[in-house]
Amino acid sequence: MNASPSELQPVNSFANLVDVIAAPATAFRRISTVQRRSWWLPALLCVVAALLYLGVSLNATTALAAKQIQIQLGTMTPEQADAAKPMMERFTAPAFLFGSGAVTIVLSLLLGWVIATGLLYFGASLTGHAVPAPAAWALVVWTWLPFALRGFFQAAWSAVNGGQIIHYPGLSYLLATGDLTSDRRNMLYVSATQVDLFTLWHLILVYVAVRVAARMGTVSALVFTAIYALVSLGLRLLPALAGGVMGPR
Repeated sequence: MNASPSELQPVNSFANLVDVIAAPATAFRRISTVQRRSWWLPALLCVVAALLYLGVSLNATTALAAKQIQIQLGTMTPEQADAAKPMMERFTAPAFLFGSGAVTIVLSLLLGWVIATGLLYFGASLTGHAVPAPAAWALVVWTWLPFALRGFFQAAWSAVNGGQIIHYPGLSYLLATGDLTSDRRNMLYVSATQVDLFTLWHLILVYVAVRVAARMGTVSALVFTAIYALVSLGLRLLPALAGGVMGPR
C-alpha cells in the first residue's frame, strides 16, 4: 500500500504518540521513513514509567527483601547468619534496590529492543522486503508504547494502594500459590504474568508494523508475529527455567 504524501510529512513526536494509538499504520509509515529518530519518546516513556513504579513501590519492595533475608538467615547456622547479615542488609537497602532496579530496567529494555529489532530486520529480509536497521529499531521501540502505558498504570495503582507491589500481574493470580520464590520458578506462572491487554496491544502493533514496513502479507505477518511472541515469551521464561534447574530439589 502506497503512503499518501501527508502521511510521510514529519510531525511533532507527540503527534506520533497519538497516531500510534489511534492510527498505527499511518504512524508507522511515517516513523519508518521520515521520522526514524523519533524513537526517543517511547524509549523515555518506557524508562520513566518503570522507574516511577519502582520508586512508588520501593518501601514495599524493601520490606519484601527484608522478609526474604530473614527466611534465608533462618536456614543458616548462627555463625553463618552473623557473617552474612551485614552484607545482605546492604544489598537490600532502599538505595541499592532502586539503583540495581534502575540498571536492570534499562538493560532489559535495551536487550529486548535489540533482539526484537534483529527479528524484524532478518524477518523482513527473508520475505524480500528489507527494512533498514534504523527503521526497524524505531518501529520496535514505538511498539513498546503499551508497556510504557502499563508502567504508568501500575505506578498509579501502587500509589493509590499505599505503595503496594503488584505481585500477580496478568493472569498469574490464577496459578499463584502464595510462595513468590516458588512461583517465579514455575514457567506456567511466568507465562501467565505476560497475558494482559497491554501485551495483546503490543503484538497488534508488531503485526501492523511488519505489514507496513516489511510489506508482508496477512499470513506472513501473522506467522512473524506468532514467532516474535514465542521468542519474547521464551526469553522471559529463562530466569524461571534457570531457577528450576539450579534451585533446590
